Amino acid sequence: MNIEKLYLSITLFISLYMIVIISKPPFIYNHNQNCLRQFGVGYKNTTVFTLWIVSIFLAIFSYFIVIYIQHLQGLWF
Repeated sequence: MNIEKLYLSITLFISLYMIVIISKPPFIYNHNQNCLRQFGVGYKNTTVFTLWIVSIFLAIFSYFIVIYIQHLQGLWF
């Protein structure tokens, strides 16, 4: 049961991470210089949401989604 949570979480994380990489949102990527934005505030080419922070949030989010879905399945069945 726990190994299924792990595999589902990793699969969901990789899927969400690939969506972020492919879509290249402007708050992570600098399209003028075709590179990632650096961490920082107060400058035009910096951001608080760097790729590594977004990947940490995606990992936590994917794990909680898997736990929540399995909890709902336990309530229904």
